[in-house]
Amino acid sequence: MQWENRFNILDYLIIVFRRKWLILRWVLGMTVLFYALSYGLPKYYKAKTSVLPPAERSSSRYLQAFSQIQLAGIFPSANTQQTKIFLQMLRSRTLKERLIRQFDLQKRWHQKSLEKTLRQLAVQTDMMDTRDGMIILQVKARSPKMAADLANYYIQELDRLNRQKMVSRARSARIYIAHQLDSTRISLRKASEALASFQESHKTINLPEQIKQAIKQAGELKAKIIIKRVQLQVLRKSMKQDNPGLQLLRSEITALNQQYEKIQFGGDQPLISRKEFFVAFSEAPEIGLQLAELTRNVRVLETVFQLLNQQYYQAKIEEARDTPTVQILDRAEPPEHKYWPSRLLIALTGGFITFFVLIFGLWFQQYFKDLQTINPEEFQRWENLKKALRLTRSPGRKKQS
Repeated sequence: MQWENRFNILDYLIIVFRRKWLILRWVLGMTVLFYALSYGLPKYYKAKTSVLPPAERSSSRYLQAFSQIQLAGIFPSANTQQTKIFLQMLRSRTLKERLIRQFDLQKRWHQKSLEKTLRQLAVQTDMMDTRDGMIILQVKARSPKMAADLANYYIQELDRLNRQKMVSRARSARIYIAHQLDSTRISLRKASEALASFQESHKTINLPEQIKQAIKQAGELKAKIIIKRVQLQVLRKSMKQDNPGLQLLRSEITALNQQYEKIQFGGDQPLISRKEFFVAFSEAPEIGLQLAELTRNVRVLETVFQLLNQQYYQAKIEEARDTPTVQILDRAEPPEHKYWPSRLLIALTGGFITFFVLIFGLWFQQYFKDLQTINPEEFQRWENLKKALRLTRSPGRKKQS
């Protein structure tokens, strides 16, 4: 029968039960030893602070809504998750370096380089965001006060960086809007001058009122012409054709017809050289269209100017604002109890390790003992391995011998 067939797990369990008191003594002893050694480990305290979901200020939202129309590229997208931005700012090297300089962490932690200090700070800092958009920040340190101070300074620097970012954004918006405001002011002045020049050259101070007065005047002239013609027909029946009264009446009718034609068609004289402030009916549609276009340009530019002017002052207010942008729900307070080491956990871990090491050690001892009688060839290989290991560990002794 091969030696492998003689292997039985029950034999090894019997060994464990036979040596149970030895195992128990070692496990208890190592548990107590690990518990005692844990008192020599450095203590760490964890301070916790939480930040409410960031809320956009009203003026910021107004500027961002405007930026999506006029200032593409100056503001980030309105759909940007501000919480994620806050987390990236908290993890930024800039913020961490300010933290290290403020508390002189490189010297306090006895680190040789800034990079190692940054890595240790990253290990001792935990930050996360919740589903509600809150930010939870936890910092571990050797003293309770240092842990709380580091956590609070993280949030203080976050607020400073965010305010600096918002002021810079508002400054960029103000500069851009100021440039557009100046450009619009020039365009508005030119459009107003063009409208005034057109009204002056075409005698269109108030075109609707002028057309109304022209219609009234034309009606009065037409009525006079009709009356004069009736009078002329009546006088023809009683007077000769060369009668001075008939000739005078014909002259009056001709003059009235000329005035009527002038109101309708403007006559041969250009509009710009006329002294009267009236527009002929035939000229009214074209002049009305030109006047409407010029007036529309002026009104559009006036609206744009008012909007830009309002945005300019909003940007100035935003740039000058110096209020907190990060809403703290819970400030970090010095913790009363240490976070690490957990003496009970260390003691139990030491006990479990001792337990398994003893079991495998007893099993291997029994296996090696059985191997000598069951499979001498395999046992001899193990002996050769032991001799080779001894020679490897002490080559100098072999040479001396």
